Amino acid sequence: MSAMREELHHLVDRLPESELRPALELIRGRLDEPAPAERDLPFFASFEAEPDLAERHEEILRSEMGR
Repeated sequence: MSAMREELHHLVDRLPESELRPALELIRGRLDEPAPAERDLPFFASFEAEPDLAERHEEILRSEMGR
């Protein structure tokens, strides 16, 4: 692998996740490759909660929805 490719790999690995999409689009544009169909789900995230949250989901939904 050439020194330039190694440097590019290193720099890409250092980019924060939020900057990957613009960099990827820039490189794809140079190659004239269309972006694959993908869904952008900015609302999707993970979080920490007590261990029994999944087990209690029905109880929680009932109390939140007033059922």
